[in-house]
Amino acid sequence: MDKFPAFCTTLIGSMPRSPELLELKRQSVGDAAKQAEYKAKAFEETKKVVELQKAAGIDVPVCGELLRDNFVSFVAEKVDGISLMSMDEILEITANSDEFKESLNQMDASDNSMSNPICTGRIDTDARLADEEVEMMKEFSGDNRYKITIPSPYILTRSMWLKEVSQNAYSDRKELGADVVKLLLNEVEQLIASGVKVIQIDEPIVSEVVFQKPGGDNSFY
Repeated sequence: MDKFPAFCTTLIGSMPRSPELLELKRQSVGDAAKQAEYKAKAFEETKKVVELQKAAGIDVPVCGELLRDNFVSFVAEKVDGISLMSMDEILEITANSDEFKESLNQMDASDNSMSNPICTGRIDTDARLADEEVEMMKEFSGDNRYKITIPSPYILTRSMWLKEVSQNAYSDRKELGADVVKLLLNEVEQLIASGVKVIQIDEPIVSEVVFQKPGGDNSFY
């Protein structure tokens, strides 16, 4: 069915991951067998997430992003040239540690529990981001009325730029941003070619453009 109902419903945000899935994710790092087990469990739980939405009458279901570490950082697992770094690792590298700590407090991430995708090389602009999610939704949704989400070029570029390491690959954040746009444009084109009818671009922090400190040149500030 191609036609969407008037005032159709969908979900915004990720669904919770079970303790079992989180543990398999932890065990899967560097272990091919555990990675296969983790993917199988993620497919199983995604099916339940889609069935739950359909039972509730949701018109445009989502996969729940169960395969993603979070809605931004998952790109580090998908794209060459991006590495996942803990906040402690970033803090050791950045020359602006005081401003970085201040930004963590503003983001309610002062416990350093988050990890962040950092540009450590030229990024592969032909990499795919949501191909596995598309295959799941084709199988579980029952039709082509489902939604795929991707992060915006602004939040990706802002999060990935860490001058002390990123400048080894890009002259500045604008040059990195141009490649991020290419990456996401390719993803959108591939999603459309795969039959995806609804694409959500997540951008929760664009308002900071108005309030950003002049001259800020690193992630988070």
